[in-house]
Amino acid sequence: MEDLKIIYTLPSKVKIFALIAGGFLFALAVGISISQALNNKFDFLFYVGIVGTILAALLIFTVTVWRSDLIIEIDNSEFRIKLPKQRINGSILWETVSQLGIGLSHLTLTTTGTNYKIDLGNLKYNDLKRIKAKLIEVCEAKSIPYGNV
Repeated sequence: MEDLKIIYTLPSKVKIFALIAGGFLFALAVGISISQALNNKFDFLFYVGIVGTILAALLIFTVTVWRSDLIIEIDNSEFRIKLPKQRINGSILWETVSQLGIGLSHLTLTTTGTNYKIDLGNLKYNDLKRIKAKLIEVCEAKSIPYGNV
């Protein structure tokens, strides 16, 4: 059985463009700030340079360090999920799942000890269909009862 991985990232062309724009803004803003500081002019342009430096650093960090991680991965042993505003941020072992409910844009998983309601409303429709098909496939392979909610 093939694993399903759903990852939302920026296209590489967008990343490259953002890095070029961030680098240019950073160099320009640092140059303005340093030239104003060397001339002892702490006026509007100096503060524009400081703000530009901060914005450029944030842009560069957004597309490099702070990029999104794996959102959903479904394989034969576990269901890993990392979605915003969810009660679960980790993995659920299929061994512990006793029932799966499939709604329009949410899932309900009944496990030994905990019931999970996972909202998938912020995913793309095609990804939602792929997730539901993979969950049904795993449930049939592992003899886990499933149904519509």
